[in-house]
Amino acid sequence: MNKFEKNEDMKNFIKKIKYYNSEIAIDDFGSGYSNFIRLLNYQPDYIKIDGSIIKEIDKNTFAYNVAGIIVKFAKQNGIKTIAEFVENEVIFEKVKELGIDYSQGYYFSKPLQKFYKKQ
Repeated sequence: MNKFEKNEDMKNFIKKIKYYNSEIAIDDFGSGYSNFIRLLNYQPDYIKIDGSIIKEIDKNTFAYNVAGIIVKFAKQNGIKTIAEFVENEVIFEKVKELGIDYSQGYYFSKPLQKFYKKQ
């Protein structure tokens, strides 16, 4: 099976699950293979902006501008944005300034472990 066939399979799968009102999110957007081609192919409801970008937005103009471009694109296309690695108030203020919809990170809480009871 070539890439195109796999891509068509993914598009068909997404159409099916959206029919049932499921939502699609792209995690770690801006790093590795999580890029604009995925946006084109998956048409997600949410973009989670990679922490490597977010953790720099308070001290790196380039990172701030990259995040801003992602947010602008997302808003133009009705996609909600999520910032990961919001570690302090300064970063959170920059996230709000950019208009990012949701945030997560140590500024709010350290990761919590869930315990499940065996039945």
